[in-house]
Amino acid sequence: MLSKTSLTKKQRAAIDRLYEYDRTILVAPTGEGKTVICLTAINDLVLEGHLETVIVACPAKVVDVWPKEVKKWSHLEGLRVVAVKGTPEQREECLYTPADVYVISLNNLQWLLDEGYVSDGIIIDELSKAAGKQTARLKRKVLEREIKWRVGMTATPVSQDFTKLYNMCRIIDGGAALGTNKQRYLDTYFTSDYMGYKWTIRDGAAEQIMRRIGSLVHVIEDRKEDKLPPLSKRVVRFTMPSHTRPRYEKMRKDLFADEVEAANEAVASGKLRQIASGFIYDEAGDVRTYDYSRLFKLQEVLAEGEPTLIFYEFVEQGEQIERLLVEYSHSRAVQIQSMSHGVDGLQHMFNRAVFYQPNWSRDATEQAIGRLWRTGQTKPVEIITLVCDDTLDDVAMARVEGNAQWMKLFEEHTKGKTRD
Repeated sequence: MLSKTSLTKKQRAAIDRLYEYDRTILVAPTGEGKTVICLTAINDLVLEGHLETVIVACPAKVVDVWPKEVKKWSHLEGLRVVAVKGTPEQREECLYTPADVYVISLNNLQWLLDEGYVSDGIIIDELSKAAGKQTARLKRKVLEREIKWRVGMTATPVSQDFTKLYNMCRIIDGGAALGTNKQRYLDTYFTSDYMGYKWTIRDGAAEQIMRRIGSLVHVIEDRKEDKLPPLSKRVVRFTMPSHTRPRYEKMRKDLFADEVEAANEAVASGKLRQIASGFIYDEAGDVRTYDYSRLFKLQEVLAEGEPTLIFYEFVEQGEQIERLLVEYSHSRAVQIQSMSHGVDGLQHMFNRAVFYQPNWSRDATEQAIGRLWRTGQTKPVEIITLVCDDTLDDVAMARVEGNAQWMKLFEEHTKGKTRD
């Protein structure tokens, strides 16, 4: 069992911050121990009478991680942590169990607040998800409550734009840092297109925003390279077959191919990524298969014989990979994971991963890599990405790599449409 003396200097500093301040956004890379940091701060605050109960809202996959984490540390032995899950009746029964911390999924947090459950502390894990547009009602519910201690946790607070920061800060500090009017925030720091859909940050605005939220945010610096094995990345390219390319180009230019229509560029981008993977979902949701070139390239990589974790996105990709693993008897040395379901709580000691196709989200990609390249890893980690030449795969790679020109690349790739 680990003791409090096992905590690093950075972790102790973060614990002190959570103890001393009642509003914090804790930014820490995957694998830096955010869970034990928060549990230790809660334990100290409860023991000294500053808090009675705390709600922890997190992705469903990690609800059970919090109670398990307590059992690893001797100084948390007296902290009572209950996972609230199951049917509404089962969740309600969990709330009758005396505890200091109640852990519930982000999806069920709305239910808990609607039930009128009262707590004087709340931690929101994966704050960027909880602060999205689709959770506006949840944000109002949290702000309406007199919760005196609020913490938001995230690994990547600003991935592609600063507009998302507003909701993240508002849900934690009620608007103290960036104001209570989001439109005013946008008008002050961004310019928009004539429809108000696309916002571009003004010159120098990023620095101004960071100064305003500086007192709210505590960052645990990512220094993995100082203590972890080397991380290497390899891109494995392949060419789209000649019989598939015309379908790809027709969808790119006309937003229409093989009787499958895309309503706009956003939908078309998904269809283009599918065609680049050798198939497309038609209007009925059925699969039309064009080629298996990406699957064949994966087979070449797996033939190298190394244990591998494969990240995929579309259901059809997962099914193709499963069939490949069975046919070539790779299943003992290979596991697959859907990126669309998230990687929260995923912990593997593989030291090699393959992205079957570049993921659009830089956040999701970094978190997936962090599940392998993390504390406890003893072997060099290799990340392999399969890329189809001259497709949106290249644009996704630019986005993941932090290329500020990725949006321009996207627009250039989809220009020249002939559709009326």
